[in-house]
Amino acid sequence: MARTPADTTEMPTKILEIPGMDRQGNPTSVNALLPDWTQISFSQMPPISQSGSLSAGEYKQAVGYDLSRSWTAGQTPDQYIMLGDISPALQPELLSFGFVTQQAGLNLDSVALSAFTLVAKQSLNQLVQAIPLLGQFKVAEIAPVAGLLATKAAGIDVADRTLELVLSSNPQLGQLKLGEIDLSQYSISSIPNLSSAQLGAFSDWQTTLIKDVPGLNALPLSSFPNPIAELGNLVMRIDAVYGPAERRRTKTISGSDVQGFSVNCQENDCAYIELDDLENSGRNARGSLEGKQWISGKYQEVEGGSGCLKGVNGGKEPTGRLPFGSAFKVVVMEPDERTDTVDTALFFRFCSPCGCSPYFIGPVPFFTYRVNSPIFVGALGSSSGGSSSVPTAAVRDGVSSPVTKGVTTAANINVPCPPGSTAPAPVSVGNVQGVNVPALSEAIANIESSGSYETVGVHVCADGGNNCGVPLGKYQFMSYNEYAASSISSKPEGEQFLAKLQGGYQPTQAELFQFFPPADQETVFAQSIASKLNATSQEKDPTTGSLFSGDRLIERVAQKHFGGDYSKVDGGATDTFGRLTLLSYGQDVLKRYRGGSTTVAGSNTAACVPTSSAAQSSNSASATPGGQSTGQYIKPANGPVTSRFGMRTRPVSGVRKTYSGIAIAGSMGSPVKAVGGGVVKTAVSNCQEGLQNCGGGYGNWIEIEHGNGRTTRYAHLREGSVKVKVGDRISQGQVIGGLGSTGTTADPSLHFETRINGTAVNPSQEGI
Repeated sequence: MARTPADTTEMPTKILEIPGMDRQGNPTSVNALLPDWTQISFSQMPPISQSGSLSAGEYKQAVGYDLSRSWTAGQTPDQYIMLGDISPALQPELLSFGFVTQQAGLNLDSVALSAFTLVAKQSLNQLVQAIPLLGQFKVAEIAPVAGLLATKAAGIDVADRTLELVLSSNPQLGQLKLGEIDLSQYSISSIPNLSSAQLGAFSDWQTTLIKDVPGLNALPLSSFPNPIAELGNLVMRIDAVYGPAERRRTKTISGSDVQGFSVNCQENDCAYIELDDLENSGRNARGSLEGKQWISGKYQEVEGGSGCLKGVNGGKEPTGRLPFGSAFKVVVMEPDERTDTVDTALFFRFCSPCGCSPYFIGPVPFFTYRVNSPIFVGALGSSSGGSSSVPTAAVRDGVSSPVTKGVTTAANINVPCPPGSTAPAPVSVGNVQGVNVPALSEAIANIESSGSYETVGVHVCADGGNNCGVPLGKYQFMSYNEYAASSISSKPEGEQFLAKLQGGYQPTQAELFQFFPPADQETVFAQSIASKLNATSQEKDPTTGSLFSGDRLIERVAQKHFGGDYSKVDGGATDTFGRLTLLSYGQDVLKRYRGGSTTVAGSNTAACVPTSSAAQSSNSASATPGGQSTGQYIKPANGPVTSRFGMRTRPVSGVRKTYSGIAIAGSMGSPVKAVGGGVVKTAVSNCQEGLQNCGGGYGNWIEIEHGNGRTTRYAHLREGSVKVKVGDRISQGQVIGGLGSTGTTADPSLHFETRINGTAVNPSQEGI
């Protein structure tokens, strides 16, 4: 029989059933209450409990825009959180406006254009850059633009000319902004292709409040490009609650992404909840998790924040955990021994290209639990236990909490640098191997395509004619590139489109956006460049005799992007036009990257740095909050890898096409193991050996969901070997089936895939 939780929250919830066993060995289960992120949006979250404001004008130069704002008790997060704040966690900039409005069920003919305040900020030049193909429409077909030019450019005949032609012959008009006229008289549908534009394509998207993008505040948090989900699968039982009279607690599982999540409470005011295994009930039962302590963030604070915003709120945030990623922090507030209950809350942060503040915007009421209730903890990392929290001087019965220090009365919080910081220093943003990936992406994009997602290059062949294709989009990815090909092939008729490109077909801009839209181009580039940076950093530079690093790493990665992973270091091979060599291409990318020719690269210099080397060290050692992995994957089967991710010839059909995973050979029936913990999403077990089309060619196969958009697939499993069913919770290393030859395969093998938000990515990124 299942025990139902007696917990409360204002948000939609779902029940997570955890199977177990009682002391007599009888099967039982416990129901844990979790937020249902498929039904929760920012406007549906509980309102913040306390008012406050942030004055951050002195950081404007480092950040690139002004983060200052105020919030009032009773407001929901969409009213005070900007798109830039949630960019590192949820990536809203990759959303198309049409997807947002479609999910919200909005009729664009009936929504005033003035409701989309981001459009009003745009100049005509910026609109043409942001909205696909807008410049090719006649001015008369773009009613708000026609109205603006009729008001501001009287006497210039524009009606029968395209907007692109008007702006090229009258460049001064490009600086006019739509907000200079009343936009309430126009509907959103009055601008052609506005629904196709990515939010991140608009200027100043980072400073736009969530509520000011029509429909975005109603978008479920599970529908963002990097969706909110449970990280890990650990659920524990609240064994007891203790108030602030407690001292010196060292078996903690709370802290921050800076100090780690086992920060001790060494002084006074160590209020906490004591946790235990689900199977144990009562103080005489002992288990491996017996006595773990989640310290109250109302009474204890820890180091938080990163980069140029580390000094906000004195560099402090309430101690807590990040069980749902890095968009917000879950904090234990008031453990009440009189009622055997505990309140929890969420705290938000501000983010910019050069760093994020500590989590100090709150509290937003979350769950109230009773003793013996299950509570979702997420993934537990290793316990170092070397650092300590600091008392907040909060008083019981709701007088004070960490955020109230200078915030509760809406007094401005200035954001000085942390103590000991005396001069600006470079702070990396989006770093891989010490390289600023956003800055590098802009440097590469500006060389060949002027940063346009619509660019299509000329057909070329490489590797002795074995790889032929067309450079596509902002980053001029060759269509045979393993990441681009995988993304394109996942679309309906994508394989046929790739075959046409291989034969020399020049796609239209509409086809490019159908098969390789801007969001996919950005995702593919990030995957590709991160993989190249990691791989190249382990290679020896023949010029210096040392491993590639610093400027030489940037040059070599650029050369690989230009000429392929196996191109000659500093080679003289040129592009089709003979204008660039491998050597000059790498040098040009480095020059643009170091020269700060783009706003992204320029923002890599920030005003402040962490207060101590110890803080930096602990930050680098901690788990990445909200990242794509809460632990290292293991290999799913023993045996040699016989096929790698990318283009290959299929063994049965002989057709050359994109291979979306890796193949591991082995003996029939040998164990196939889950590479990480998660929940079974798909389990097909009715395929027999020799039926090639069964299971869509996969044969018997399993898909496991690991949280945060990450899934893995295990295919060609032996007939009768599948050991799991949909909904089962799986632990890392658990045997889920046997290696086989069902589906489209000639010999016993395991086809294994790693996917992020449905797109296949190279398993080597996960160390496999």
